[in-house]
Amino acid sequence: MDLASQLQQNARTRPRHPAVISTTHVLDYLSLAASSNALAGKLRQKVLPGNRVGIYCTDPIALAISFHGCMLAGISAIILDPAWPSARLLQMLELFDSPTLLCDRDGEAVLRALGQNPVRVPSDVDDVAAVPALTASYDAQCELLVVFTSGSSGSPKAVMRSRDSWEQSIARCATTLGATKDARTMVPGPLTHGLGLYALVESIATGGTIVAPGRWKAQDVTTLLETENCNRVVAVPSLVRLMLDQLEANLLATLRHVVTGGEPLASQLAQRILRISPQITCTEYYGSSEHSLIAYRAHQRSARYSMPEFIGTFFDGVRAHLHASQGNGVGRLMIASDFNATGYDPRGPGELERCKDSTGVGDLARLLPENRVQILGRHGEMLNINGNNIYPAEISAALEQCGLIQPVVQAHRDAADRARITAYCLFPDPRMLPDALELHGELKNLLPTYKIPHDLVFLSDWPLTNSGKRDVFNLPLPTTAGLRKLRLR
Repeated sequence: MDLASQLQQNARTRPRHPAVISTTHVLDYLSLAASSNALAGKLRQKVLPGNRVGIYCTDPIALAISFHGCMLAGISAIILDPAWPSARLLQMLELFDSPTLLCDRDGEAVLRALGQNPVRVPSDVDDVAAVPALTASYDAQCELLVVFTSGSSGSPKAVMRSRDSWEQSIARCATTLGATKDARTMVPGPLTHGLGLYALVESIATGGTIVAPGRWKAQDVTTLLETENCNRVVAVPSLVRLMLDQLEANLLATLRHVVTGGEPLASQLAQRILRISPQITCTEYYGSSEHSLIAYRAHQRSARYSMPEFIGTFFDGVRAHLHASQGNGVGRLMIASDFNATGYDPRGPGELERCKDSTGVGDLARLLPENRVQILGRHGEMLNINGNNIYPAEISAALEQCGLIQPVVQAHRDAADRARITAYCLFPDPRMLPDALELHGELKNLLPTYKIPHDLVFLSDWPLTNSGKRDVFNLPLPTTAGLRKLRLR
């Protein structure tokens, strides 16, 4: 069923069921349908056919109305990130020829300060008595929206998605990810990024409830969890860890399903999630802005695995083959599915690797029996140190086996221009660092000496990107003063 028909059905069959709950308002399905339909009528009059509309919202309710208003109007939405600095926001607006802008109250102040004239979408909508007749006329293959990659490997790229690609992914994958009409889904991070936005649209399409503060703030998440009895969480692992670290355990007792994506889920964190409740499940998915959902794995209690290696099952309808074999069955992963994006907007950076109906973004993988895949990461995951090929994933796995938390391995050069391996991890215990000699001895049983990190840097927390992922490109240099670290060799 298409998104418009599903919205209308939900407005008819469960009109007063909450669709979106923020820290200040509750939006039911009837009000969402009516508000979105009214906005769609205004957009049809204001926006020329073929033009796009920019959405600049932090507020979850204003974002939901804006997205569905564009969808009903048959107008593609550009999802703009409120966390962008002003220079980048202006650059993106210029790139897309200064589109009509929809915003919430906070966004209006920012945009007007930049000389823009946006249309404000209120979150405190009026009560509605009757189900509106939703009129949405569009080709399934026409563009639904433009989303931006996280920028973890360079500048964010504008990814174009069709209506059919999102409708197909929701229809085929929602059940696997626990998205049902009974789901009350907490999204503790931004909804303007791929994972959060997809969770919002998925929840509304399946008749569930999305509960969201709009950005990570421990007190706001606490307030919502105290009153809403959420049974599902969708978040990047970094934000799940913050929830476990900063929130009272009783607030998470009603959870039955945790869904993570966007970055690797460390086995230690997966085990912490599964200890929340005997009834809880933890599903990690692998995907990208360019491919949407690719594969998933359900985590098992007491299971250990290396990070960032991912072994999972392809979602229904996803087909894959490999390019450029590197031996041992490893090659660049090429994906063909109805979920694939159209491509990058030609006015911005980036170009997909293509092979007939398949596309790739540089993921290295190995295809396994029974429709499974082992994903090893993006190209560039191999380092060459003093003539030796070194895979950070192998070193990370060994460090995890020694009890270190979420290790990240990088190469640096010292003052004498010698290549050195640096590993970063979180404090196993802030009061005490491991003994360097003992740790070196443990690693020597797992790795050749040339793969043992020269330096091990301990962080109290990870720097985070705007989307809540670990910002591995802004880790401190090992020579930074004041770091807690060990010299291993």
